[in-house]
Amino acid sequence: MYTVVNMIWEDILSFIFPERCIGCGREGSALCAICERAITTKAKALSGTTAILFDYQQPLVKKAIWALKYHRRRALGRYFGTALYREFFKQLIKGGKHLGEEIILLPIPANKKALASRGYNHAAIIAETIVKCGKADGMRISAPRNVLYKKKEVLQQVKARGRVKRAQNVANAFDIRDGEKLFGKTVILIDDVITTGATMSEARRVVRVWKPKRILALAVAH
Repeated sequence: MYTVVNMIWEDILSFIFPERCIGCGREGSALCAICERAITTKAKALSGTTAILFDYQQPLVKKAIWALKYHRRRALGRYFGTALYREFFKQLIKGGKHLGEEIILLPIPANKKALASRGYNHAAIIAETIVKCGKADGMRISAPRNVLYKKKEVLQQVKARGRVKRAQNVANAFDIRDGEKLFGKTVILIDDVITTGATMSEARRVVRVWKPKRILALAVAH
């Protein structure tokens, strides 16, 4: 099982062996400026309350997401969080708008097996990066841990084929603790990829019980 000792060891290794670009292998960062410019930002509304930033079919986007999820490249989660913040949150603070409104980010919980293997929830890294950026700009924004949680383990969505199977797979998978924190607030669900939308729909269902002001959803790619 992945432990704090593993995390410390990874930090030591990253100091000895610096980050290399996921695209070209250049030393210095998880995604160099040249490769970053090769990624086309394609912010898109999937509905009136759901948006994504990248096309998952872009090879470098897919490679970066897989590296974040399966190869412990946490720096890519920080990259995606910063990119989401710049695209979808910066506009909220122009002219001081919405600085007084409290925003709560809820990352989609990770599968227990995946969490034990990699040692972190990739969606939480994305959410926590957005929070860090927002607080630096004076926003009232937070990403409380374990408010949205999995009450039962399900098959990883990538292994569930088709819209119906994916919906069945996540049915009644989530629940909320300390739900009173959500009452009257703007709640934004955060994930890496939206495919059929089944995961976000199920998460919305359990959040809605606590009567937030609004429920939005953001993902890195679709």
